[in-house]
Amino acid sequence: MQNYALVTRIHVLTAIKIHDQRGAEEFLAEHGIEERGDLVLVERGKRYDYRALLAFAHGKATGTTPEATGIGEDRIKVLTDLGFTVASAYELDRPAGSRAATRVPGSPRATTPRTTTPRPSRAAAPKAPVKPEPEIKLCPSCYTQLPASGQCDFCD
Repeated sequence: MQNYALVTRIHVLTAIKIHDQRGAEEFLAEHGIEERGDLVLVERGKRYDYRALLAFAHGKATGTTPEATGIGEDRIKVLTDLGFTVASAYELDRPAGSRAATRVPGSPRATTPRTTTPRPSRAAAPKAPVKPEPEIKLCPSCYTQLPASGQCDFCD
């Protein structure tokens, strides 16, 4: 039984580093993947087979590496919950203007990118009136605070 809840972002980043060091073909062959799938993990502009990365990361987290070919699309949520982007390679290869808003199963709903427009400067909201600090009266000879009576208790 695989426990993907133990996989952390560090495990996946380690898998990416090993993938880059060994090369894609060797890394995929090591995990029994002969053909790349349509869904890829995109990190820093590079594309990775999400199944091989998740199998490696699971092996680092638990000590048992599952068959990468047995990892289904239902496990994409593990990667998206860790902050990774999993997308369709087909959609990524299409020109930007012709891309339809598609949603990868298990990923958050696609939203339209927000454009930032400069806001007109607003005048500062009026602040609540500040109470003046109370004036402390001191005895002119010993410089202690005078009581409400105005007579110093020490200098009678």
